[in-house]
Amino acid sequence: MAFIKLNDLEIEVEDGTNIVEAARQNGIEVPHYCYHPGLTRPANCRMCLIETYGTPPGAPPGTIAPDRQLATGCTTTVRTAPPERKYEEKFDAIIRTDSPRVVKAREDILEFLLVHHPLDCPVCDQAGECDLQDFSHRHGRDKSRYVEVKNVPPKKDLGPDVLLYSTRCIVCTRCVRFCQEVSGTGELGLINRGSHDEIDIPRSHEGNPIQVLDNKLAGNVVDICPVGALISKDFLFKSRPWFMDKEDSICTGCSVGCNITVEYKEDGVYRVKPRFHEDINQHWMCDDGRLGYHYVNRDDRLQLPLKKVDDEQTTTQWADAINTIKEKLGEVEAEDIVVIGSAQGTNEDNYVLQQFAHDVLNTTQLGLFGQLPGEEHKYPQFTIESDKNPNTAGARTILGSANGNVVLEGEDLWQKVASAKVVYLVSGVPDRKLQDEEKAALENVEFLIVQDVLPSEITELADVVLPGTTFAEKDGTFTNSTGWVQRIRKTVDPPGEAQVDWQITQQLAKQLGSEINYSFAGEISIAISENVQGYEEATHQNIGDAGVKLA
Repeated sequence: MAFIKLNDLEIEVEDGTNIVEAARQNGIEVPHYCYHPGLTRPANCRMCLIETYGTPPGAPPGTIAPDRQLATGCTTTVRTAPPERKYEEKFDAIIRTDSPRVVKAREDILEFLLVHHPLDCPVCDQAGECDLQDFSHRHGRDKSRYVEVKNVPPKKDLGPDVLLYSTRCIVCTRCVRFCQEVSGTGELGLINRGSHDEIDIPRSHEGNPIQVLDNKLAGNVVDICPVGALISKDFLFKSRPWFMDKEDSICTGCSVGCNITVEYKEDGVYRVKPRFHEDINQHWMCDDGRLGYHYVNRDDRLQLPLKKVDDEQTTTQWADAINTIKEKLGEVEAEDIVVIGSAQGTNEDNYVLQQFAHDVLNTTQLGLFGQLPGEEHKYPQFTIESDKNPNTAGARTILGSANGNVVLEGEDLWQKVASAKVVYLVSGVPDRKLQDEEKAALENVEFLIVQDVLPSEITELADVVLPGTTFAEKDGTFTNSTGWVQRIRKTVDPPGEAQVDWQITQQLAKQLGSEINYSFAGEISIAISENVQGYEEATHQNIGDAGVKLA
């Protein structure tokens, strides 16, 4: 550990820490644009200038004076110094981020960066979360001395979801470095020179795109842009950031379990952004997960129970739907019932479901249903997994381990379904197409109960449909492919009379005489920790924001 004097603070930081991060860890702001903790450090914006102190050449030992030049905080790191090089006999470095020279330099740099910048904050999507706007207010001058005509480079369509408003760009090159270092696809680069520098994609001599920004990580360049230059087409003009609430959650796009922030209003989810987790997704997420939230807001969401009458599905009341299921379950033997959990459901949903199957229906015939496998995509610093479900690992363990059940999947599951009289299938999988084997098996079921969020081929076959909830409408946990148990949190209310999945299952259990009686998801997580091997520490309280890694 290095012991340094940072402004008026005497602090310890790990060897190799740069000054921007050391300051951030201690509540001091060192403004910066080109620096990003997940990328290399070119030190080209110069906003993070700091003043370092040392012993001038030829001066008596112990003499401390400012170094001749200011240094960039993003590239200046601190390390434990040998005793003869310590300052004031104890400090490994002495640094100021607020000296008069630093303040003046920041003002000059901001003035330079704003020379060609348009005054369009009122119509800029980044307003309210813009580093250029914020730093100009806190560190800049209140007027510009530039009176010449500004450069007005064109707007550019870079790819399927990213626009470039070149007039706003300060050429920090974060986006260029991301495409080189993280995605490894290299679509973005610099053209022209000096004050005419622009970010662009490769183009022919006629100006037509040769390559577009269409890798599956492309949306991250919008997140890391410190100004309003790179814009998401999906979010363009949708909302000001201060009108939205935010909640931490987990991406449901695949089994990686990327940490995300869900931004929402009362009428639905508006945006999903990645949240840092050192061991899982670093600072990034893929575009499949980023743009996969739209089904939450769809107008055709299931909002009321459906019941098949004379081969036609009609809306009904919850009491009627549950009574119909209760009557049918009372007519069949346990060996004729199959209960199928969801790899899109939470650990809590699946725990109550297996309790219902084992303790109430007395069946050990449990299966697992989820999104069909997709392609795996590997990038230099990121992997998109082929399992397109957020909780396959958790669902397998929770459905099986608690009571020693064998969880049926694939061909074994559908063979068992084809011979069953009653199947209770919890889906929650958006836009899931049935394979021929699956459809034939479900068509053969005498009485099919489906719990889902959207109309689908599966709900069309059902005798009773129960409207469930998406990840955005409930609390709970997912277990990713590497054993991290992480929290999801409710952001919006379910549409209509849709209910949280474990609450639906609990209602059914109570109608059949069970004493299953949980009040909230955190209570179920305690039961899981007590009854499922490996989940002893995975209560909501222990999980917190970082998650818990299973042993």
